[in-house]
Amino acid sequence: MYSVNERIHYGGSGVCIIQEITTMRFGRTRERYYVLKPVYQNTSLIYVPVENEDLVSKMRPVLSRAEVDELIESMPAIPTAWEEDAQARKASFESLLRSNECRSLIVIIKTLYAQKERRQANGKTLHVSDETVLREAQRLLYDEFAGALDIQPTQVHAYIMDKLGLTA
Repeated sequence: MYSVNERIHYGGSGVCIIQEITTMRFGRTRERYYVLKPVYQNTSLIYVPVENEDLVSKMRPVLSRAEVDELIESMPAIPTAWEEDAQARKASFESLLRSNECRSLIVIIKTLYAQKERRQANGKTLHVSDETVLREAQRLLYDEFAGALDIQPTQVHAYIMDKLGLTA
C-alpha cells in the first residue's frame, strides 16, 4: 500500500504525488481512493480505487537517482524496434507505452530518433503519428527522470546527454 505524500508513477499520467487516501461514497458503496496530483502536468486530480487491482497495478514507485543513472548508462545498448508496417508499428509502440516501464520508453525514443534522422537526411519529416508517440514517450520518461533527479523535465535531455558524454 502506498502512503500520503509518496511520489509514484501512474500509467500515462506520469509522476504524481499521493495527496490523500480517502473514503468516498458513490450511491450505497463506500470505497477508499488514492487521490493523485500529477506533478508536471496541470491537470485535475486522479482518483484510484484502493481495491481496484487493475488500476493500482498502474502505480509504481518513481525510480531512484541511482536507477536513473544506471538506465542512462545502459541506453547505448538498448536496441531499437523499427517496424515498417505502420499499423504494426503503432500497435507495438502503444503496447510499449502502456507497459509503464522506462526501458520501453527508451526503445521508442531511440527508434523514432533514428528514423527521424534517416528521414531528415532525405529531406523528409517523421510521420505525424510517430511524432505524437515520440512526444508522449519523451514526456513520460522525462517526467520520471525529473522526479527522481529533482530537476525539471526540460532539464532531463541535457542531463542525459551530459551523462553519456554527448553534446546536446
